[in-house]
Amino acid sequence: MKKITCIALMFAALATQSALAAEGERQPLSMNYDSVAADVRPVPVAHACMLKVLPVVDERLNKDTLGVNLTNPLISGDAAGWATAGLQNLSDFGFLIEKTGVTDGQARITLSPKIIRAYTWQVGLKLFGTVVIKMDYTRPDGKVESKTYRASGDKTNMWGADAEYVTTLNYALNNLLRKVAVDLDKQCGLTT
Repeated sequence: MKKITCIALMFAALATQSALAAEGERQPLSMNYDSVAADVRPVPVAHACMLKVLPVVDERLNKDTLGVNLTNPLISGDAAGWATAGLQNLSDFGFLIEKTGVTDGQARITLSPKIIRAYTWQVGLKLFGTVVIKMDYTRPDGKVESKTYRASGDKTNMWGADAEYVTTLNYALNNLLRKVAVDLDKQCGLTT
């Protein structure tokens, strides 16, 4: 009985929070990239090529929202800036990221990313997020290859806060980065 009462109180608090938020203007989510929101931490490996990561272009069909928090839309923050910060985190996988435009004669792969999807949803107390990024790789020889990556992430909704939805997107983006790192490792092998 105590468990049912506790769950009922939690849902009442969430409903109150949602009602209060609905009364005022909904604010965009703070889209902060978090490299720690990951199932498995990357093991860095030294790579023979450098990466130039161009700013992510936001090509989502719905740029306004990222899903719904029970009854209210989750207003999207700067998804392109968030994804760009995430791709800079490929350095955690051992890739050198070009920051100054000087490569010291080192082979360089240019990444031209486009975010196609970023959305969240909730099932009970479980939150889910999915990110889809289309990536064009330009190798030092000028050859361009394209690949689309999709990854998901999930977590338990502990506080009913909108920021927890962003955390699920961070899990999804970090899962996506592992896939990108595997392909970049192959691309680096082609440049040497």
